[in-house]
Amino acid sequence: MHENLWAGVGLKVEHAGFFLRQMQAALDRPRGQRAAMLEAAGATVDVQWQPAFYANLDAFLVMARSVPEVINSCFGKDTAKKEMKNWFARLCLDEQRRRADFRSAFENAYKAFRDLPLSNAPNISVHRSGYPPGVEARIVGSFGVSYIGSPVKRVPTVESRPPSPGDDPKDPAVIWASTLPPVPVRPTWTDFEIDGKQLFPECGDYLRQVEALVAEARAISERVHGTDILTPPP
Repeated sequence: MHENLWAGVGLKVEHAGFFLRQMQAALDRPRGQRAAMLEAAGATVDVQWQPAFYANLDAFLVMARSVPEVINSCFGKDTAKKEMKNWFARLCLDEQRRRADFRSAFENAYKAFRDLPLSNAPNISVHRSGYPPGVEARIVGSFGVSYIGSPVKRVPTVESRPPSPGDDPKDPAVIWASTLPPVPVRPTWTDFEIDGKQLFPECGDYLRQVEALVAEARAISERVHGTDILTPPP
């Protein structure tokens, strides 16, 4: 019932899942024949994973966090903005009552979702600092060097073998090593944390919480609104 209104909710969930998959795709090794040929020839193929990864993380958090707001606008009562307040006042009294009842019944689930660790991250990213807090990349490169990055602290895209203590600059092996091309610094999904916890499992759990919230909201809507008319928000 009211599938025209649930379509927008479903779209936001779908977009959140898409951006989560794109976060993983940003870390994949370059593919295709050309990339393989370049790497085989010793060239460095820079996949520019950092801007893609952090942009998709930001988008994932925003899309996921928007779901309860869309639900409340479509099925409940959201009069924080003047446009919505005026729109709500023009609804028939029966729909106003039902929407107020939905908001009351949805409040506990909404509050529990709002209190999840990741729910505050998009608020900070969009309205305060410009990026989600607590996100770190801890990457060990091909030569054992550790790098720590974040959305605003990028790690090197390539690295060369660092000199070792006691290296003889005249040693043929040392000379040969210095001629090798740099290698990409490529992380895996396990290298990322948010607030000290692994990022990808936290994001996956957050998406499941979004899906559970939608299921609960549907049950409330069926109980409160049934097949009665609902007016799409402006």
